[in-house]
Amino acid sequence: MRKAVIDIIPNRFVRKMQENVYEYVERIEGRELLKLDFERKTKMVITDFVMRPGKRFDEIKWPKGVDILNVLKVEGDRYTVLMRGRAPGKKMEGVFRLFDLNVIYDMPFSASRDRVRFAAIGDTESLKRLVKVVGLLGKVEKVSFTQATFSERDLLKVLTEKQKKILIEAKRSGYYDYPRKITAHELSEKLGISKATTVEHLRKAEMRLMNNMLEGY
Repeated sequence: MRKAVIDIIPNRFVRKMQENVYEYVERIEGRELLKLDFERKTKMVITDFVMRPGKRFDEIKWPKGVDILNVLKVEGDRYTVLMRGRAPGKKMEGVFRLFDLNVIYDMPFSASRDRVRFAAIGDTESLKRLVKVVGLLGKVEKVSFTQATFSERDLLKVLTEKQKKILIEAKRSGYYDYPRKITAHELSEKLGISKATTVEHLRKAEMRLMNNMLEGY
């Protein structure tokens, strides 16, 4: 397995889609890719937005399909955000499907008005196909290949048994699907506890996971 880091210069179509965001944002830096669903054409990520001088995060006019789920942290002009994106319209859905390759999308990810960098892990042939697909978004300026490395890590160890049980049941029951297959009230009835207790445990579990993943930032 190899890891490819790809730098592209966005084409006019991509720039046009993002021009409203980059009126306010200097650059975007990915922290964690939490979910990538090609069937539903959605992704969920934790991302840093570094604002331009004098601009506010709440002023941004987001493109269709972008949902800001939570602002996790604010440090000066840097906003750490949990967000979900959906491919807007049939044309972008078609482009999104082309990225459904035999690769694992990884960090680093960064983007500005003039440059995008992202990474993926896979075999040589799959990564070559990915580079060709990326050409639809702009000019491929640089591709670097390295040997992929992995580390084993059990994030759930940071949770209490109660938090882990409720979080796993929420995931299995579709609480984190889009749209949700089960409400917080229905989940609490399934667990045999109050809605308030369910939501409290979920929020604490989510924050512990976030803090563990973002340790050092």
